[in-house]
Amino acid sequence: MEFTPHFKRKRKSSQSYLKLVPFPHCQNGKPYHGVFNGLCVEVKDSEEAQIGTLYENGCYGKGSRSRGGPATGMTSETLLLGLEEACMLCYFLEALEIRDLSGSKLNFETYLKWALEYDDKFVYKLAAYLYLKSKNWIIKSGIKFGGDFLIYKQGPSQYHASFLVIVQTPSKNPDSHYVAKNLKGIQRVAETSDKDVLVLRLNQPSDFDVTLVTLETLESLNIEETVIRRFNYTSFVQSKQKQ
Repeated sequence: MEFTPHFKRKRKSSQSYLKLVPFPHCQNGKPYHGVFNGLCVEVKDSEEAQIGTLYENGCYGKGSRSRGGPATGMTSETLLLGLEEACMLCYFLEALEIRDLSGSKLNFETYLKWALEYDDKFVYKLAAYLYLKSKNWIIKSGIKFGGDFLIYKQGPSQYHASFLVIVQTPSKNPDSHYVAKNLKGIQRVAETSDKDVLVLRLNQPSDFDVTLVTLETLESLNIEETVIRRFNYTSFVQSKQKQ
């Protein structure tokens, strides 16, 4: 059976809208400036780089005083970036500069160490994030649905999420897998909002060490995709009759 993902447009979205680029544009080559506060990277407005532009070009982050992007217009509002998206913007795209609370610039090794202290699965989630971004998905946090990411066709302002993403990390047990009852629960939660579940299983070399990861060694991770969708016999028959 041929699989096609759900692309469900929101009712109040405009059919014709300005399609912005999926990656941020730094005005005059000046990067955005963010501060790693231990939980996320907080970006403030500057004369050279506006947080509204960063959100619009790829839907990165969340407004500190808004449900989505920074929309209040308050000067105190900041843009909160997740650890994975901040890492990509800084160390892969060089569109962001990350500093600590004392104002010192963070290199990748220090950022990695602190990120792993907050989330020991950070490296695998980062690899999954980069993998999904390479396929041009818009990626947001999936924590409110019990997953790792939500991925959208053109952003949450225009479409509902197509997939709830689960990142399955490597295990020393070769027969290990995502617990079936947990996967079923996740699938039921996703189904109520018309989403499919996408499981990304990470496979790693035997000598892979998350504490010694470099931007290059991330490429040694192999990712397998598995889509979980309940089979609907009636819909299947109807689709075949239309062909």
